[in-house]
Amino acid sequence: MAYFTAVLSPDGSGDDREWRSVEIDLEAGSPDELGDALRGAVDDDSPVLAVLEREDEWFALVRTDGPIDVKVFVSDAVAAADSAYAPLFAELPTAGENARADDAEDSDDDPEEESDEEARPDPAVAEDVWAGDPELLTDLGCPAEVLLRLSGSGTDPAAATVEIGELLGFADVLESLR
Repeated sequence: MAYFTAVLSPDGSGDDREWRSVEIDLEAGSPDELGDALRGAVDDDSPVLAVLEREDEWFALVRTDGPIDVKVFVSDAVAAADSAYAPLFAELPTAGENARADDAEDSDDDPEEESDEEARPDPAVAEDVWAGDPELLTDLGCPAEVLLRLSGSGTDPAAATVEIGELLGFADVLESLR
């Protein structure tokens, strides 16, 4: 199965934002290693977004903004674990871990008051296989709900990244790179 990768960076902001492709060879590695490569691809602190797809299996987004930490989202962490990019996804919190962290933040301070209903895993969460930060593109105009819907709907990875590109304004650039 084939991989598709593209690295994009916006010029401008808001409605005046135009995305351009950035020439860089993406190699599998840790998020920090990839973040360093992405930061080195631009001259300023502009956001840099790597779009990764594995044909018919998963898509991933990797973002860095200057010296800010790298943010990663992968639509199917289980399938991606068997890919050349597995080191990039190895340390990401999974959908279930994200849900447990949210529940812990929302729960009362008395852990002994957990009901039987709370002790059972949510079947919807158990089926989710995404990992990472679904909010990595929220400030650019792609809400977390979109990434979660695309990762859980069985959407073709190429179609998913095009839909994200349409929201953010880089769909044409992305398609020109295919």
